[in-house]
Amino acid sequence: MSLFRRTLLAAALLPAIAQAADCPSSKTAKNGFVLGRLEALSEFRKAKGPLVQVITSFGGPDKQVVYSFEGLFDLSREDRKEKYARYPLSDLSNILPLKKGDRHTINFVPFDAKRSADDWVLELTVTAEETVSVGRCKYDVFRVKQETKQNGKTTENLSVLYSPDLHVTLAKIYDEGTGNQAIVTYEHIRPLAR
Repeated sequence: MSLFRRTLLAAALLPAIAQAADCPSSKTAKNGFVLGRLEALSEFRKAKGPLVQVITSFGGPDKQVVYSFEGLFDLSREDRKEKYARYPLSDLSNILPLKKGDRHTINFVPFDAKRSADDWVLELTVTAEETVSVGRCKYDVFRVKQETKQNGKTTENLSVLYSPDLHVTLAKIYDEGTGNQAIVTYEHIRPLAR
């Protein structure tokens, strides 16, 4: 191959290589990253132990702070209008790594005096493996059905697309399989600026 053709080939590949370098990966996720959708920007940072901290701004001064278990499900959420926290009573150490077909039942208690006497359960079922795109970045994810029950009755039912490499939920699917199905997904991702 001539020097001219090699130079053209290298010039054509450089943008693709640069784009791949901008995509957070399992190696760089520990440094934090930003996911965005519409006006919302969410900064993801590894916190202590299995906790992931997410600080979301919505284009104004208000922020929402979420702590989740490895990015898979929320343990607490707080903003100007809402304060929610739940404490898992079940051992969470055997949940990860996920595999297709896994089922986990997590007993928990909400930190809410009106609801803490009830029996609460979060059921996780790994239903599929797939690949999703966030902007120009691609990630392997697990589709995880999350069903929350209060005294045996379902109070919330959704599926999430969970990236084990990033320890983050990249999309939430509400009313899956119905005419009212709605998918909330991030549109872009980038490393957290240091």
